[in-house]
Amino acid sequence: MLYHNHDHSLHLQQHPTDYPYSYQYTPKTSVQQRPLHWCIILISLLFVFLLVIESVAFVVLGAWHLTSRLVETVNLPFFDEIYHRELAFGIILVLIGAAGIFMSILGLVAFFTLRLLLLRAFAVCLLVVMTGGIASGVVGIVFSSQVNGYIEEMRKSTVVDESYAEAKFMLGMNGGLSLFMSLTWIIGIVIVQCLTKDVNIYASDHIYRRT
Repeated sequence: MLYHNHDHSLHLQQHPTDYPYSYQYTPKTSVQQRPLHWCIILISLLFVFLLVIESVAFVVLGAWHLTSRLVETVNLPFFDEIYHRELAFGIILVLIGAAGIFMSILGLVAFFTLRLLLLRAFAVCLLVVMTGGIASGVVGIVFSSQVNGYIEEMRKSTVVDESYAEAKFMLGMNGGLSLFMSLTWIIGIVIVQCLTKDVNIYASDHIYRRT
């Protein structure tokens, strides 16, 4: 009797998904290849240049208020009050200018690396410092209006000095400049938001890469 042994275990079954290559699902961002992206980048760099100029202006204006000694030439209590306001206003301007210079560096890194985290951090910093700049502008204008009361007091005294008029003018003018320059940073926030959306949209496009 012949025995036919059919060993089915010797038959190898290949799974239909066993291919010589495997595929990995990976994201790909190709924003650098589009003209619109470079247009946004160019506008962003122009804004960073504007931010640097305005930040330096904040530092210079603040330093002027910190180094101004005109009101110390007259030994009257209300002159000291004006000088203290100038000191406070100058410190605020210098701090805002220093923060603006730091943000300029952060913005350059964010624009060249296109990291979403850095772009969002830059937008948040812009919003915070812009709020501080607007507040400093309002403070300067308020301090300028308070000088009027000291002018009335000066007229009652025998001391006539132009420090009042100069202090009022500089506080009001620099307060207005601070307010205006801070409002221009809204443009930067809009630009960063556009760039963030641009990168985020194209980061959601995926391709299959053979490995």
